[in-house]
Amino acid sequence: MPKTIAITPSWYWPESVDRVVGIPPFGVTELCVERHAREHPQKIALISKDGEISFGELQQRVAAMSESLMEKKPESRRTVLSGELSISGIVRLFGALSAGYHIRLLQADEDHESVATRFGSGLDLTSEEIPEAAGVIEGRKIISLTELTNAAVAIKGKSAVVNHSHRSLLAGTISMVTFLQPQLERSWLASLPLDRWEGLLSVMAPLYLGAPLAISNRNDPEGFAEAVQQYQPGYAISDLTTAALATREAKGAVKKARDILDSILLSTAGVFNPGDRQRVAKSFRCASLTMFGLAETGAIFASHPQWYLDESVGIPLTNAHVVPSDPRNGAPIQALWELVESAEVTVKGPMLMCGYEDADNENHFVDGRFRTGVIASSDANGMIYILPD
Repeated sequence: MPKTIAITPSWYWPESVDRVVGIPPFGVTELCVERHAREHPQKIALISKDGEISFGELQQRVAAMSESLMEKKPESRRTVLSGELSISGIVRLFGALSAGYHIRLLQADEDHESVATRFGSGLDLTSEEIPEAAGVIEGRKIISLTELTNAAVAIKGKSAVVNHSHRSLLAGTISMVTFLQPQLERSWLASLPLDRWEGLLSVMAPLYLGAPLAISNRNDPEGFAEAVQQYQPGYAISDLTTAALATREAKGAVKKARDILDSILLSTAGVFNPGDRQRVAKSFRCASLTMFGLAETGAIFASHPQWYLDESVGIPLTNAHVVPSDPRNGAPIQALWELVESAEVTVKGPMLMCGYEDADNENHFVDGRFRTGVIASSDANGMIYILPD
């Protein structure tokens, strides 16, 4: 474990941030699109190289997509959709969610036809035409309380395809924005594909907040830096590798992107180089906030702008009940994290997946806690450090 000095007590928590928040019993589309369209229809929702659309326009397109899908009679209510990030992809995703479909998001290297066959899909949503939106469509489908916890979105996980419900997707989103407390007037930048948990989070977080979302479909170092300069966002979600490479391979673009962002949220798959994190913060001149999670759990740990250490991945998010456990059997260790040399991360909370697709779930849970297989330690500040496998 890195050598650090205990500058705060172990019960440290960022000021005014809730440890636990409730998740409203509504669908993803209702909270991320429809409520903003009712309250602020002219407010900008999405921005891309093709232009921008308001929340009112987004709601019309999503509603038209949803109504069209509800009229269809496919063999199953399962569909596949390319994970490529775009306005049309977001419209298709939210429309299918509103229509009650179970959506398998595809990675770029996956074959649509073969995955659709295994998934039992009766429809390839990627090629489905988005109907013309003539106005606000009445009589839309309301997601029932039962449907809120059913499988709605499927993405690739560590060992199997992971299913998330409306509730778990919203819980991951609400937990993150509650923890970060971003300025509502600042826009966000998304560049990661929708088939990753970070990509879904980067789209849902700003839309849930009612903040403008700028979309860049270039998930490369230079493309990321140029998008920051072009769209002037307050926040961006990327991965540490891409952002660090930008500071080395796209220095000119990064220089133009300085002093624009309030924070960059940088996902990391595990152990990372704190020097890369420092380099990103110095080059973009903004807070460099790491976050760690899995497709099964969404974000578990994240840094907070008020206080963080460069070597640490952060602390548990709002709603993430993280328990140090014995890696041999998942049994909880009866000690505070900061007193444990190393332990397996097990997590419980509303953001957990609703189950694997066609895979055994029992071996991955113990007493309702998901066994991540990740080994970590903590310092006296309560900061978490991911350890090598």
